Amino acid sequence: MTPSPQPWRLLVAGTITRDDVRTPMGVNTDGLGGSATYFSLAARLFAPVSIVATAGPDFMAAFETAMDGTGADLRSVVASELPTYRWFAEHDYETGTTRNERSDQGAYRGFSPVLTPDQRRIPIVFLGSMEPRHQLRVLEQLEHPWLVAGDTMKLYIREQPDALEPVLQRLDYLFLNASEAMALAKVDTIEAASAQLRHRFRLRGLVIKEGPKGATLYRHGEDIHLPALPVDPPTDPTGAGDAVAAGFLGCLAEQQVENDETVRLALGYAMVMASFTIQHFSVHGLQPITRSDAEARMASMAWQVQPAG
Repeated sequence: MTPSPQPWRLLVAGTITRDDVRTPMGVNTDGLGGSATYFSLAARLFAPVSIVATAGPDFMAAFETAMDGTGADLRSVVASELPTYRWFAEHDYETGTTRNERSDQGAYRGFSPVLTPDQRRIPIVFLGSMEPRHQLRVLEQLEHPWLVAGDTMKLYIREQPDALEPVLQRLDYLFLNASEAMALAKVDTIEAASAQLRHRFRLRGLVIKEGPKGATLYRHGEDIHLPALPVDPPTDPTGAGDAVAAGFLGCLAEQQVENDETVRLALGYAMVMASFTIQHFSVHGLQPITRSDAEARMASMAWQVQPAG
C-alpha cells in the first residue's frame, strides 16, 4: 500500500522518566524512559511528532540529546524545577509480570500541559500513560482531532477511576494489556472485557497488548490478532506498549484512512516497533533504527499482515 506523500502530524502527551529497571538480562540504572519518549522515538519513522511533557534539570539534557535529529517538536516540553519522574521496576519473565514497581511523579506534580495553537489541530493524538488529570487537560485543548488514542495503567484504574472515566469516554482507541483491561471492566476474561469496554466507551478499537504472544485488535467486524516478532531473549520490555501505539498510529498517519486493510497493516507495524524496543535497555533499541530496518522486519510478517480472504 502506498502511503500518502505527506503524513499527518502526530501529537503525544505523556511522560519523560528516569528509570531503574531490573530484568533477567541485567540491571539498567538512570535509563531514559517514559511514554512520550518511547512513543516519539518509534513514531518518528512514520510521521512528524509533537511532544507534550515535562522533565527536571537532572534529566532534561538526556531527553533533548535523545531527540536530536528526530525532527520532534519540543515546544510543549516544559522544563521543571522539580526532579524528573522516577520509575523503578523489576520485570519477571517467568510470570510475565512487573513487580516491585514504584514511582515518584517528580516534575509531573507541578505539570499543566499547554498546547500551541497549531498543536491543538493535529489530527492524530496519543495520550500516553500518565495521571488522568493531565490527559484530560490535553483533551480539553484539542480541536476536532481525527483520532484520539490513549493508554493507562493499573495504578490509575485502581486509585483514580473517577478521574480516568471522562478521559476514556473521549477516546477512539484504547491500548491496554489483558490484566489492565480486565481490571477496568471488572471481569475475568479478556473476551468479556473487550465487549464491555467497547460498548461502555464507544471505542472504534481496543488493542490488547499480549507481550510475547503479540496483540489483538478488537473492533467492529472481525478481530485481528498478530503474533509478536520473536526476540529471544528480550532484554527489557519497558516501553514496548508505547512502541505498539507508535507503530499503529504512525501507520495511520501515513495512510490517512481507517479501514480493515489499514488497521491490519498498522497492527503489523505495531509488532515491528515493539520488537526493536525490547532488544535493548531503555531507548537504545529504537534510537539507531531507520525505516528500512522497520521494513525489513515488516517483510518477515508480510503473510500475516495481509487481510484474510
